[in-house]
Amino acid sequence: MLFKRLIPLIFLSAMTFTHAASETSSIRTHEGQTLSLGDSFSDMQNRLHLSPSSMITHEFQEGKKHYLAMDYTYEVENMLYTITIVNDQVKKIKWLNTDQDIKNKITKQ
Repeated sequence: MLFKRLIPLIFLSAMTFTHAASETSSIRTHEGQTLSLGDSFSDMQNRLHLSPSSMITHEFQEGKKHYLAMDYTYEVENMLYTITIVNDQVKKIKWLNTDQDIKNKITKQ
């Protein structure tokens, strides 16, 4: 009986992992410049030359300390980049290939 309840949970967990974004330490802009972890917020703005499609504020925990973080999401061609800014520095860069995500959905159906 317990096994029957676990199957949907395992299935949902597997689906979550397939849609998770990947992290990287740097990205290359369309002009060939690099944005890396540790760069400042103004570096990000000057190098990307784009307006974010969204911005979300949330709490970021590092060790025992809590910080206010801002996630800026940029859409560039078939990629979604989410750049997390904490204390005016790039702390995290996530990317998601939206074309690959669509191909995976079509293949699974």
